Amino acid sequence: MHRFFLLLACVSCLVVVSCVPLCDETGSLTVSVVLKKAIPSVEPTLGVVTLKKGARILSQTFNFPGENSVVFQSIERGNWTVSVELKDGQNYTIYVGETQVEVLAGKHSTVHVPVTLNSADLTVDVSVTSSEASTVELRLEHSQDVILERRNLEDREITFEFHNLASAVWQLKLTLYDQSGNEMLVWPETGSVGLELQPGRMNTYSVRIDQFGNVEIVLEVETVQTVSSATLTNLDEGILISWDPVENAAFYEIYKAEQGYWIKIHECTSTSYLDQDVVENVEYSYVFNVVAENGRHSGFSRPFTVVRDTQRIFVALSDRSVVRFKVNQSHLTPVASNVVSEANDAKLLRAIGDDLYFLTSGSLVRLNANDLTVLSSQNVLLFTGTNSAFNDEYFFQVGSNTLRRYSLPNSATYETAPIGGTAVDADRYVVVLNGQTVSLVDPVTLQVLSTKTISNAQRIFTRGEFVFVYVQDVSHRLEVYSVSDNNLELVKTYAVEGDVRRLDASEQFFCLGVSGEGIYLGRLTDATLTKINSNFPVSIKIVGNLLYTLFTDRLEVYTVDVASLSVSLTARSNFTQQALAMFAD
Repeated sequence: MHRFFLLLACVSCLVVVSCVPLCDETGSLTVSVVLKKAIPSVEPTLGVVTLKKGARILSQTFNFPGENSVVFQSIERGNWTVSVELKDGQNYTIYVGETQVEVLAGKHSTVHVPVTLNSADLTVDVSVTSSEASTVELRLEHSQDVILERRNLEDREITFEFHNLASAVWQLKLTLYDQSGNEMLVWPETGSVGLELQPGRMNTYSVRIDQFGNVEIVLEVETVQTVSSATLTNLDEGILISWDPVENAAFYEIYKAEQGYWIKIHECTSTSYLDQDVVENVEYSYVFNVVAENGRHSGFSRPFTVVRDTQRIFVALSDRSVVRFKVNQSHLTPVASNVVSEANDAKLLRAIGDDLYFLTSGSLVRLNANDLTVLSSQNVLLFTGTNSAFNDEYFFQVGSNTLRRYSLPNSATYETAPIGGTAVDADRYVVVLNGQTVSLVDPVTLQVLSTKTISNAQRIFTRGEFVFVYVQDVSHRLEVYSVSDNNLELVKTYAVEGDVRRLDASEQFFCLGVSGEGIYLGRLTDATLTKINSNFPVSIKIVGNLLYTLFTDRLEVYTVDVASLSVSLTARSNFTQQALAMFAD
């Protein structure tokens, strides 16, 4: 049996498991590989390195021999099992190796893994046409290993099956006996037939002997198929993974991409699994490893990817109910609701992951976004209409002298910065309006990046790299600024018919709610705005090409044609109670 070893210098493949920088609870580990020629007619093209400690499994693939390093970041200290598989272009595992290593905290460890040619399985199917034949004797020989078996024919057929044989050329000889035990045929008459057993698979040979003693032998290589078709469905409970069954599969292993590794999350014999450990608006990828009935592994399938998106729409109503909807064809279907004592005073709603926050006149309430149960409530500054804003990580409130930042979900404490004002909004940046001065603030450091004086500024909004300022003097206008080198530069001005009190924007278009006038759409490439509705909304939200508009008595969802800025009504839900606030993602 040919062998190759993991060496430490100038090698063909290098696997590095490390903590950068080294810390108290983690360590680093280097595994290196060099390949020598053996029986396979093809060489490895793909490698898989797997680290296992208890129930924790880390796995990475790499191109072989093109890539010479694979890095595992910050693995915890302790004893790990290190295994290596090298696969050919058909995903057969042709080389394998395994060893144990102790990873020490704050230290770099090195391990040598002896890697040998993988074993092979063999099936020999024998069929005869003569009715006088009763027994077949099979002799296999390789080096010093000899296998001799004699079995009775059933319906003129018999199957010999062997597992974990050396991947090499084995010599085959068959002897056929009649019902009296007399020798009828020896094949071949002289010498033996060489059977080349390729590693990591079932090698199947079919031998047919006719009544004249003619022998035909056919080689069939059995593959372990992997999952080729899978469906990922967003459900309220999580992501449902379903796939087509694979022939001869004993069970399926499901791996999930986490921080650059494939982490094993489930093992089953069924063809579906619900992954409940998911967060909204995050992309998830999964691969399968199929383990066949003979113990062989298919290796990883291609990745299947989905973005966690349940089309969540949340509405707070005056009867203290909070309702979660989803779009179902042309209808808005309630999927969850709960009565929350403070919901009749809801001012703002914001969903972040599995949490839903709503702001009242003086408190911040956190709900479970799935079943809408109350998780916590925290007193905050009195809401004034423009002094509060969320982004994806924080909740901000501005007072006359101070900007507060609450970290979510732990909103019991807050940090402050000496930035006062009357209005605030937040997204990639935080913007604060104080009189005619606009401050651009870093949401992480709370440092003022720049200030700009904008005469007669009344309201302020920010989305992405843009800041929108409603200005009122002798006319009404919306000024759009871009952030360039942390400074605000005017890029567009739009004439408006009234007070801009609602705004949302995507990369493709923006939407305005103008008091007393209605709803307008615009693009930064256009000089004018397009009016789509004469009613002033309670709230507006853009998600992709969908526009969610909340009025006091109804919720309407529009599909926006970005090219023409025309809209078509997609779904509607009417309310008997007054609608107070809305958020969609």
